Amino acid sequence: MTATVTAAPDSPTRRLAHFAVHAGGFPTLARQRAVDAITDCIGCMIAGSREDLAAPLLRVLPTQCERGTSAPAVLAGTARYAAPVDAALFNGTVAHALDYDDTNHPAYAHPSAVLVPTLLALAPVTGAAGADLVTAYILGLEVFGKLGHALNTAHYNRGWHATATFGTLAAVVAAGRVLRLDETRMTMAIGIAASSAGGLRANFGSMVKPLHAGQAARNGVLAALLAREGFVASDVALEHKYGYCAVFNDGIGFDLAPFASLGDPLEILSEYGLALKMYPSCGATHPGIEAALALNREIDGAPIRSVRAGVCSMAFAPLIHTMPSAPLQGKFSMQFCLAAALLDGRIDLASFTDEKIHDPRIRALIPKITMELEERFRDDSEFPTVVTVETEAGARHERTVLLASGKPARWFTKEQLRGKFDDCASRAMSPSSRANLFAMLGALDSDAPCDALLRALRVRDPET
Repeated sequence: MTATVTAAPDSPTRRLAHFAVHAGGFPTLARQRAVDAITDCIGCMIAGSREDLAAPLLRVLPTQCERGTSAPAVLAGTARYAAPVDAALFNGTVAHALDYDDTNHPAYAHPSAVLVPTLLALAPVTGAAGADLVTAYILGLEVFGKLGHALNTAHYNRGWHATATFGTLAAVVAAGRVLRLDETRMTMAIGIAASSAGGLRANFGSMVKPLHAGQAARNGVLAALLAREGFVASDVALEHKYGYCAVFNDGIGFDLAPFASLGDPLEILSEYGLALKMYPSCGATHPGIEAALALNREIDGAPIRSVRAGVCSMAFAPLIHTMPSAPLQGKFSMQFCLAAALLDGRIDLASFTDEKIHDPRIRALIPKITMELEERFRDDSEFPTVVTVETEAGARHERTVLLASGKPARWFTKEQLRGKFDDCASRAMSPSSRANLFAMLGALDSDAPCDALLRALRVRDPET
């Protein structure tokens, strides 16, 4: 469906700024998906606040225990406040810490881990209502999607992590909308953000990958705040021969045409524009995990001789680990994820701990698992996977999953959303507190201020 927006200027940068300032009239389904995605991300954020990477962030970032004009934004899952740029950095990093947050195609990025921290950082600055955040979220997701159409998969294949590179521009658009920038200042904000983007896929499987989400949120917030105060940038930052698109894609393999169709269709309503995650691992593992879980029930404990995972060509790019030595690496190992699913019959937060990574049963099965290109899936970008298990007795079992649960065609039910939220938030919140927060998030799309919601994100500090 098409967003409501008046006629736009001709250049891609100005067209984006115009759209970011004026677009509205989003359909009910788009707004409900945004609410679900924000809810899902905040659950991931609370859980991520208990991950090891939170401690160094809290030691480095300037924070305080009382909210003030210089530190109005809450650090989710803690009892601390910080300046908007620092809160965006912390909340974005912890939101992506578990790799449990949502994804989108063709950006091949994690949009909510960037957008939600951006919104939470600036809501107290402007007194934004929940409906304002929902609108800004939809706009930010639109940028993720259109950049994906414009630059991918060449951009991704060059080694850029689009959560960081696309995320910085998506964040500045969302931030600018919350700050109510006019077109001129929004154009400047986009120009500032375009020079702030970066992030290397070499850091997949380390703490730096989630840091990319935090940096994108922080850079977007900073760029929007600077533009609001009159900071000046190029007004052709996207399309210039030395601009964002040409530089990130080496001057080739990009198409600015998607910026002529902003909101038509809306990315949040597209077939693959947003996907919630059923498992806390790289999205490329999810169809394989689902297949393996079904096979676990089918083989019923029979000893396994071999396992084959037939995947698309794109699956090899993010799945860079085979025998992981740390939980973060396990999330990017198809072999580990399949072994854990086949042996344990479940994949959840408890599957990615030091104890589980070094489980001798899993480590013994991993060498028996191969990941190979499946010709019929070669060019499929949704990571379809066929898993074939041969038991020691010679029985052969096979399952194919073409599309992961959580994609628009397989969107979460309210029960699934609540179950995942509780699993995540239980790491830091009592049952009554997380029930209250979940209810607040369900009612987010209203004209009510966000103050109560922001207070509900504040809980006891993690161990630092």
